[in-house]
Amino acid sequence: MFKYRYSLKFISFFILFGLIMTLAFLPTFNSDPFLCILAIMVFSVPAYVLSYYLYKKRKGGYGYYFDEEGITIDLKETKIYWHEVEEIKFMNGQGYKSTVIYPHYTYHEVIRMRRGKKLPTPAHSIDWIAIERPKLYHKQLLAAWDKWRENNSK
Repeated sequence: MFKYRYSLKFISFFILFGLIMTLAFLPTFNSDPFLCILAIMVFSVPAYVLSYYLYKKRKGGYGYYFDEEGITIDLKETKIYWHEVEEIKFMNGQGYKSTVIYPHYTYHEVIRMRRGKKLPTPAHSIDWIAIERPKLYHKQLLAAWDKWRENNSK
């Protein structure tokens, strides 16, 4: 089992965004300190916090993976089991690529309870921009799913 962790490029993007926003609002500090601090709190701090969170998860060994049981769909490593998967698709739209996992509708409630969410989700998307080696992940995921279907269709 190989874990596809969050990309350092993705984490660096949020750090850079927070830094640019901080530097953009800092010159207004002399004229209106309250507005400057408010803008930094709204734009920069969330970017720093998100990048720290993703880096902490990456260092902790969390990531997306699949094994003989199923596929992880989030950084809490919640799984969708192979028998719950109805379809896996590649989505490409306006520079946004992702692997989308569609569970069968009869399992939406079970997955919702497993994830601890208030509402069920009909599809689970793994964004290619966020993970390392997304093409390899998608290719190997489809191969593993085909192998599972082949072994369990008999």
